[in-house]
Amino acid sequence: NVLPSVDDGGLSRGKSPGAGAITHHHNRTWNAAKDLEVGDEVFIAYGPGWFKERGFEVDVSPRKWDVSHLREVGYCLDNMIIGPSLIEEAGRGAFASRDLEGGAVVAPVPLISLSRLSMSMVKERKDGSLVVSTQLLQNYCFGHANSSLLLYPYSHGINFVNHNSSPNVKLRWWEGSVAFFDKPILELQQLSTSQIMLELVATRPIEKGEEIVLDYGEDWAKAWNDHVEVWQPKEEDIWQLSSEKMNADEKFLIIRTQQEQQSNPYPVDVFTSCFYQYSEFAEDEAPAAPNPHPLQSVAKWKQGMIASRNLRPCIVVKREEVATNSNDDPKTDQSYQYTVHVVNRPTLDEAERIPKGHMHFVTHVPRSAIIFSDKLYTSDQHLENAFRSEIGLGDLFPPQWKDLL
Repeated sequence: NVLPSVDDGGLSRGKSPGAGAITHHHNRTWNAAKDLEVGDEVFIAYGPGWFKERGFEVDVSPRKWDVSHLREVGYCLDNMIIGPSLIEEAGRGAFASRDLEGGAVVAPVPLISLSRLSMSMVKERKDGSLVVSTQLLQNYCFGHANSSLLLYPYSHGINFVNHNSSPNVKLRWWEGSVAFFDKPILELQQLSTSQIMLELVATRPIEKGEEIVLDYGEDWAKAWNDHVEVWQPKEEDIWQLSSEKMNADEKFLIIRTQQEQQSNPYPVDVFTSCFYQYSEFAEDEAPAAPNPHPLQSVAKWKQGMIASRNLRPCIVVKREEVATNSNDDPKTDQSYQYTVHVVNRPTLDEAERIPKGHMHFVTHVPRSAIIFSDKLYTSDQHLENAFRSEIGLGDLFPPQWKDLL
């Protein structure tokens, strides 16, 4: 398993006007659950009832496509690879994975129709006052200043294509999208599947390793320049200690117990999380002797639990030193094992949820299975001075969708 990466892309909230303008979550990797042959359609389980909720009487099964047909009508999805952008304040970027000819389709850009109003959030400050902000998602959407419609693109690499006034790609409508230009915006937003799409096209030959860049439009460029001109970090942001910094700092290699944190606490916006699969414990055979504490249970951590789906909050209650080779560095992450009290997080499957009122402890947890996490609504994307603006489509935007004139 490759764990998803969480980092600020080099855009520190105390130094960069781009802080909070990009997602910190990337590198989520999908693994094949079984052997796949050329032409097999790739599916993932979205949960029970997904097909019925969308009008299908039975679940749809994956199918095999003729490869020659795919080459005729399909798109290549690996023309771009992701890496640190060469553009200042951009974070991560998309780069050509091979030489691309001028006029070639670099990537398909399927679109989900959203409402501009849905981007608004209301948060309560510590003093009880309310502040209205805009979701980070808006930065990744296409739109127009005169429309309430936003179009979110989802395809490999598309969200990493950065702005440049001298672009090497452009957008154009897929021919099947034209039929939807006269559809009311509300109808577009109620579509259960993506039926409109753009294409990202090379405007000139692009060499392997060259960064893919798109002109976001004059409105976006003005909004960014205005933001940079007035941006100032807050004093507390300059010294802010995030989970990302703590996870990379050897000073935090040894995790403090709950008791130790009473006199030496971690930052208030950070907590410990553990990789643990509760269903593994629930499926184990019942102990021979009855549990003297029916509202408590204890399990031993097992190998193979380090996967993103198993991450949940935990409280470190005990730390024990592990015998190591005398030549080993005493500060390696395997020098200690921990006993933790694990709790639930939102979106866990029912089988992974610890029953209400029950306390579940896990012993022999290695340091590699514990990380620091940011509390909800405290990461950079929730900064009040974070940049927000959709990507402009300019003359490509159908006039029929301009409902804010």
